[in-house]
Amino acid sequence: MPQDSIMTVAAVITAIGVIIGALFAIYRLARKIGDSIGVDKNGRTLAERLDRVEHQLWENGGSSMADRVNNIDKCVTSLNAEMKLITNLVTASVSIPVEVEEVKPKRTRLKKTA
Repeated sequence: MPQDSIMTVAAVITAIGVIIGALFAIYRLARKIGDSIGVDKNGRTLAERLDRVEHQLWENGGSSMADRVNNIDKCVTSLNAEMKLITNLVTASVSIPVEVEEVKPKRTRLKKTA
């Protein structure tokens, strides 16, 4: 009889421990979800943070990342055109003789057929 009551008490203590552990795990998960979806340390909600990211993705008159990338693309295109013009002017005014060696193709040996 005393062994049955010891086993019952042990089972109850184990069950309580499992329930407390499960509740703690659920609490931690809920807290992580709340931290990621809820308000950040600056007091902004997830929707406000996503609006700020979305603001950077499309052109809006100069302050977005898309506007900056487009400006860089225009500058690179302009610089590329200027470099081609300068290269053409320099190569046209200075003639540099270039020696070109004739490349002879290698002959491959054909296998004899029996």
